[in-house]
Amino acid sequence: MKLWRLVAGVLGLALLGVGVAPAWACACGGYLPDAESRARVFGENALVRYDGGQEEIVLSMSVQGQSKKAAWIMPVPAAAKVELGDDGLFYRLQSITRPKVVTRKTYWPFRDLGIMGSRGDTAGAPRAGGGVDVRQQMRLGPFQVARLSGSSGTAVTDWLHTNGYAAPESLAANLTPYLTEKWEIVAVKLAPKDDGTPMTGSTPPLRLTFASPRIVYPMRLSKGATTAQTVTVYVAAPYRVDASTLPDPDVKPELLYAGRLAGEDAPQLASSAFLTAYSVTYREPERISADFGFTQAASDDAFERVTYVTENDGLWSTVAVLFGGVLLIGGAAALVGRRLVKRR
Repeated sequence: MKLWRLVAGVLGLALLGVGVAPAWACACGGYLPDAESRARVFGENALVRYDGGQEEIVLSMSVQGQSKKAAWIMPVPAAAKVELGDDGLFYRLQSITRPKVVTRKTYWPFRDLGIMGSRGDTAGAPRAGGGVDVRQQMRLGPFQVARLSGSSGTAVTDWLHTNGYAAPESLAANLTPYLTEKWEIVAVKLAPKDDGTPMTGSTPPLRLTFASPRIVYPMRLSKGATTAQTVTVYVAAPYRVDASTLPDPDVKPELLYAGRLAGEDAPQLASSAFLTAYSVTYREPERISADFGFTQAASDDAFERVTYVTENDGLWSTVAVLFGGVLLIGGAAALVGRRLVKRR
């Protein structure tokens, strides 16, 4: 399979509406489709690895629609090493963190009536240029990558325009806080191998490694999004983490999973091997005002979601249960009757 065709899992599924203006911004940074595109970002998956002052983010975006070319912008707090990630990474993470399925029995005609105490919900359960410094440019598979620093958001946006990035005017203001804090800007062009072939599906994962004194996942650029944004963040660290700083304080992320990994997953995902997963949807992305910050939790308690499934044993199973019940009641009644006769 050609690499650009892997731009199918996080860069697109199908346009929700016809004639809708393209949206920019993904949950971590700015997604910039070409001017004629009808593509829009609706979510992303990210793995954040952290171990003693070094952080690694592996990112893949989900986009609806198609675009002939596009780009995204990712701020990071220090100089970043940029590489291609593992195509199967997020499939493994989803497999590890999916809910545990527990089957509960029910008997005809009580199926799905709740009489037998079965529920179909999910619950938690414990478990073990000018003003711009271009630092580097490179080609990685379908990506053209530039690492930038700049004196202002306007200077960086002008550089992006000059170099073929479809940057909206609002991007400059959203970049300014990062540049004020001396963050580096990673600008990534997405282009298929064959000219004129639209991209659709998911982007191949991209891995960024940089120094950081804390676990951070950049989110502030997403305030420029015009549609709801869903992000799932997997954090691999020596310990369980809490989402201590929230992009929107009024929107709490859902804990999906917490557990220490073992076996072949441990070295592949992190040497420290404790995985914590959160998911959240921002229906009003303009309210985003901060990055995700993660800190060590008070304990390393494990957590796993549980989905209960009702299974009907059918008519004959019910008859057998009822017959057994009748025999039991009949035997008890006979015993009581004998005792009453003796007393008389």
